[in-house]
Amino acid sequence: MKIDFKKMGIRKIFFIVGGIIILLGLLFHQNETIMLNLFVLGIIVGVTPYVLLSYLEYSRIKAIEDQMPIFLLDLAESQKVGLTLNESLKQASKIDYGRLSTEIKKIYNQLSWGVPVSDVFDRFAQRMRRSKLIARVIRILNESYISGGDIGKTMEATASDISAIKEAEKERKNVTSQHVFVMYAIYFIFIGIVVGLSQTLIPMLELNVETGATTSVLSFKDPCAECKGDGGLYCIGCVVFGTVCRMLDFGSGGSCYYNGLFVVMIIIQGIFSGLVAGQLGEESVIAGLKHSLIMTVIGFSSLVLILKFII
Repeated sequence: MKIDFKKMGIRKIFFIVGGIIILLGLLFHQNETIMLNLFVLGIIVGVTPYVLLSYLEYSRIKAIEDQMPIFLLDLAESQKVGLTLNESLKQASKIDYGRLSTEIKKIYNQLSWGVPVSDVFDRFAQRMRRSKLIARVIRILNESYISGGDIGKTMEATASDISAIKEAEKERKNVTSQHVFVMYAIYFIFIGIVVGLSQTLIPMLELNVETGATTSVLSFKDPCAECKGDGGLYCIGCVVFGTVCRMLDFGSGGSCYYNGLFVVMIIIQGIFSGLVAGQLGEESVIAGLKHSLIMTVIGFSSLVLILKFII
């Protein structure tokens, strides 16, 4: 059976490769460090390309949306001087509209091959299916063309509406940028709190282990002390956080558990804080992926550096 990788898509291919790596990790179930490393590698291989490609696609669509009003106004002007739609598109295909230029050339080539105008617009809308704005624009243009209306005036009015929408988006982005800053501030404060906890919890734990104190109000004990040899549900956290700690060589015992817990907390907080920042700043979770990446990398690197070499 032949696999059509082109039709499958590069994202699905990386998902499959990541899944294979995770399955290989199960073969090393007797060595939990190797197994978890392969799990992490599989997740990175499967998810990272999807995140990067999704964000690149989001950026490309936003760039095309920004050029749409200029393109539609140029088409409308061509219509006013008596050019046909094909001639207008031929002229537009020679103008630089940034990332929109490639799509304009595809539209003109399809029309020159005899593809009906409505089908050409529908195909363009399908390629831009992630953009609700472009989908609405194409639907309006299609209805105007099919009904025999003045498509030039329709393009002018549509371009004006798009410009107003994009201007409103810029104003909203300027207003909400402070909320994005707040999300970053909260995340870095969270990192400071985690570092503070590591400087209080772990020394107190080590002191109690040395002195044997277990009844003091401020005493701490190894939460995994009762999990040795026990694989119950209660001990899942000990397995996960302990393995993360050993992967990063953060020590052993109770301090290992807490250090692993802190690392996982920083990663989870960074991912979801970034997604929230993207939703607040650009009303898109996909846009938040860049914030997630920045926060997670900075938070993880800072915490590992502090726990391993400073504290």
